[in-house]
Amino acid sequence: MAILSSVSFEISRTSKASNLSHMEGFIEQAVEQNADLVVFPELALTGVPLQPMQTFDPNDATYQHQVAEPVPEGPSTQRLIELAKKGDIYIIWGMAEQSSERHDVLYNTVVLVGPEGYIGKYRKVHQPLTERLMFYPGTGDYPVYETRFGRLGLMCCFDKAYPEVSRLLALKGAQVLVCPTAWPALEPNEDDSDVKAANVFSFARALENMVFFIDSCMSGEFAMGHSRILGPRPMQVCATTGFEEGLAVANVDIEDEIVHARLFAMGGSDLLKDRKPATYKGLSDPNPYNPISGDIGQIEG
Repeated sequence: MAILSSVSFEISRTSKASNLSHMEGFIEQAVEQNADLVVFPELALTGVPLQPMQTFDPNDATYQHQVAEPVPEGPSTQRLIELAKKGDIYIIWGMAEQSSERHDVLYNTVVLVGPEGYIGKYRKVHQPLTERLMFYPGTGDYPVYETRFGRLGLMCCFDKAYPEVSRLLALKGAQVLVCPTAWPALEPNEDDSDVKAANVFSFARALENMVFFIDSCMSGEFAMGHSRILGPRPMQVCATTGFEEGLAVANVDIEDEIVHARLFAMGGSDLLKDRKPATYKGLSDPNPYNPISGDIGQIEG
């Protein structure tokens, strides 16, 4: 059994110290409930851009450079390692990462630490709207990390709109897909189109791979909240926070739930075992409309 938890909280857009203090409070709550894992939203530590994502403000980029830290040697990561060891808990959060090689390069990064110390990180690949003007994309390594309670696959926010990301993580053996997000919502209600889209993506990624999926999203103005833990069976919600701040906690048997889903859900169809990968060869081929992933010189038209 594993006790998983996911945080929804209002992220300060101007104070890294305030965010870290806020995180420490939720870590204490998770430890009090004997959680094995606590997940925080995208950019939870350093803060999301001040302006809406549709409008680029150079001041936002300047702020991100001011608060970014290297990983894992930065002071905030070291502090969270200390808390992970003290609380015997795994912690995942999002932050602006400063490249150790070039001072002008930042990444939108998800970090994983645990009782054993620093474990790993993931740099976000799919960057919407003006985000790509502030951060460099990751290389698409899509890492899976072993923990005492299961294998965790890391992704971030807009990545969940691309099924290839979750599929690769599942094929690498991930049992829990962890997705810190800062998903926007113009209105705090279930009928908001952004909320509906985020819901569809999350449930689809859990269902099509028959694994657990953890969302952790910020709350507050223009944010959808709903940090939650979804199971591998169709529309299985293990815990959720709603639009307000909170801590979603679920006590689950990861291996048993996944085996049950792959044996009994979807009429007994195991959606990973029944794949026909030899027929999907065109998925990664470059084309005239999106040539970046291949040898542009070989593209016709």
